Amino acid sequence: MKKAIIAIAVLLVIIVAVVIALPFVIPTERVKQELISATNDATGRQLTINGDLGLSFFPTLGLSTSNVSFSNADKAQNPEMVTVDSMVIKLDLLPLLSGNVQVDEFVLTKPVIHLEVDDLGKGNWVFENANPDKAKKTEEKAESSGGVNLGISDLNLGDVRVVDGTVSFTNKKAGTNIVLNDVNLQLSLLGLNQPFDAKGSAVWNNEETELEINVGSPQAVLDNKETTTTVNISSKNLNVTYGGTINSLEPLALGGDTVIDIPSVRELAAWVGTPLKAEGSGFSPLKISGKVGAKGPKYSFTNASIGFDKISGVGDVTIDVGGKVPDIVGQLALKTLDLNPYLPASKEEGDGETKQPEAKKTGEKWDTTPIDLAGLKSVNAKFDLSVEEILAQKIKIGRSALQATLKNGVLDLALNELNLYEGTGKGTIHVDAQNPALKITNNLTIENIQLKPLLTDASDFTKLEGKGMFQADLTTTGKSQADLVSALNGNGQILFEDGSISGINLAAMARNLASAFTESKEAQKTDFAEISGTFTIKNGILTNDDLKLLNPFIRLNGAGTVQLPPKTLNYRIEPKLVATTKGQGGETESGVAVPIVVSGPWDNLTYAPDLAGALKNVANPEGVKKLLEGVKGSGDGAKGTLKDLKEGDKGAVRGLLDSAGSLFKKKN
Repeated sequence: MKKAIIAIAVLLVIIVAVVIALPFVIPTERVKQELISATNDATGRQLTINGDLGLSFFPTLGLSTSNVSFSNADKAQNPEMVTVDSMVIKLDLLPLLSGNVQVDEFVLTKPVIHLEVDDLGKGNWVFENANPDKAKKTEEKAESSGGVNLGISDLNLGDVRVVDGTVSFTNKKAGTNIVLNDVNLQLSLLGLNQPFDAKGSAVWNNEETELEINVGSPQAVLDNKETTTTVNISSKNLNVTYGGTINSLEPLALGGDTVIDIPSVRELAAWVGTPLKAEGSGFSPLKISGKVGAKGPKYSFTNASIGFDKISGVGDVTIDVGGKVPDIVGQLALKTLDLNPYLPASKEEGDGETKQPEAKKTGEKWDTTPIDLAGLKSVNAKFDLSVEEILAQKIKIGRSALQATLKNGVLDLALNELNLYEGTGKGTIHVDAQNPALKITNNLTIENIQLKPLLTDASDFTKLEGKGMFQADLTTTGKSQADLVSALNGNGQILFEDGSISGINLAAMARNLASAFTESKEAQKTDFAEISGTFTIKNGILTNDDLKLLNPFIRLNGAGTVQLPPKTLNYRIEPKLVATTKGQGGETESGVAVPIVVSGPWDNLTYAPDLAGALKNVANPEGVKKLLEGVKGSGDGAKGTLKDLKEGDKGAVRGLLDSAGSLFKKKN
C-alpha cells in the first residue's frame, strides 16, 4: 500500500511537471497557428494574431495576446468584424475536470466590434461555414429538455470586463447606423444558481448611458423557470426601470413594473437624431408607469399612468405581433387634454402684443400631393379615448368619447360623446384605404350649442349669438387633398335660434339704402328668432337656396353657391321689410327686397347692394306702404338717399321708388 501511495504521488508530480513544462516544450508560434487554422475552418473568416501569445497550463489555463483581428463578411462596410488591442483569458484547471467552468480573468481591452446587416437582411455574424444541421440538433435537444444545455455543471465568473470598447451596428436594409463609444462592462456571477449582475456604460451621440441588470438565477432562465430580474437604464435624456420576473425564454414570458421617465421629449428626439419641428412650448416631460407583460407574440402595458406636460391619464394597451400585421387594442382616459403647448405661439416672444397670423395668398390652391395610405394598412387597432376636458387656444370642449377601429386599411371613428358650449354632438367617420383612392364618409350632428361663446373663443368673433344646430352627411374619394375636395358630395342643414347679429341692422338697411352701405355703426344689431337653411354638395360645389332669417320686422332669404375647389363664393341675400311681429317659425311675408351680393375669393370677399335686382322684387302695396312709412323720417324721404349714392345707382333707386309709389296709390 505504501508503495502504491508513493507511485501515485510520483505520477502526480510527473503530471504537474509536464503541465508546467508544456509552455516551454510546445512552441507558442505553433499554438498560434493552430488557433488561427481552427478558427478559419469553423467560420470561414480570417483570424489574425499579430501580438505575442502567452500560454499557461497550471494552476490556471491561460492565454494572453494583443493586436487580434477577425475578418468581416464579403462586401461588408468594414474589413474587420472585430479588433482587440489586448485580451487575457484565465480558467482554473482543476474545476474543469468536474465540468465547472471557473473564469478567473477575462478582459478585453479596446475591442472594436462592427455588426452589420446587408441589403438582403443577412447579419455578418452568420458564418458561411457554420453547420446549420448541428445547430438545429443542439436547439432541438435544448427544447426537449425544457431549457438551454450549456454542457457544464456550473459557471463562476471572476474578473470579467470589457474596457474602453466600441460597438457599431449598421442596417443597410433599414438605413440605420448606431455607434456606441467608451463601452465598459463588468459581469459578476458566483454560480448558475446565484444572482447574476451586469454593470456597464456607453456613450452614444455624446451622452453617456448607464446600464444595470440583475437576474436572480441564470440556471432558472436556462431551464425556462421563473426567476426575478431588474433592469435600470439611466441617462440625461432617458431613464427606464423594470422590476419583475422572467418566466421563460421560449416562448418569452415575463411581467413586472416599469417606469419610463423622459425629462424632455424634445431633447430626447434631438438626441436620437430626429429633432421635432413642432411649434409651441410642449413636448417637455413625459413619465409613464405601469405593468409590462409578454407572452409569446403578445405584449401588454396595463394599469398605466401617464403624465405628459399638462396632460395626465390612465390606460391599457396590448399588442399581438403574431399575425400578418400587429394588432393593437387599447384604451386611454385623460383628465385634461391641453393642446395649447403644441400650438403656435399667439404672442411675439418678448412682448405682450398679439401676433397676427400671416394673410393667406389669394387663390391658394389645395394640395395635390398624393396621400400616403401605407400607415392605415400596416396595423390593425381598436382604441377607446375619453377626455374630461379639451383645451385648444381659447376653445373649451367638455367630456368627449371617441372610439377608433382600424382593420385591413379601413378606419372607423365614432364620436360617441361631445359636450361643447352647452351643446352636444355625435358623429362618425369611415375611411377606406383598401384601394389606391382614399374613400371617406362623414356624418356629424351638433345640437344646442351657444354660438357667441363658441365663436368668441374660436376666432374672437362676437357678432353672432344664439343657439345653434349643425348637421352634415358627406362622402368623397381621391388620392390627394385636391381630389378629395373636388369629389366632395353630400348634404346638411343649419339652424340658429333666438339670437342676434351685431354690427348690422337689416331693417335699417332696407329703410335707408345710402347709409346702410356707407356708414359704420357699431351699435347696429339684428335680432332673429331663427336662421335656418339646408345645403347640398356635388363635386365640391356647395349649393344653398333656402337660407332664411326670421325677425319681427324683417325677413331675410339667401341663395347661392360656395365653390370649394377654387375657394370662391357667390351668394345673394334678400332682406325684406315687413309689418308682422310673428316670431320663430312665422311665414315670410312679402315686402320690398333690397338684395345684397357677397362674392369673390374666400380671403377677399366683396359685399354690395344689388340695386338693379331690387326693381324686380317690388311686392304688394301693403309692404310698400310700410316701406314708405319707414323711410319718411329720413331727411327728404326715400328720395333723399339718392344724394349719397353713386351716379350709376340713382336711376335704379329712382325707378324702384317710382314703382313703389304707383303701387301705393293704386291700393289707396
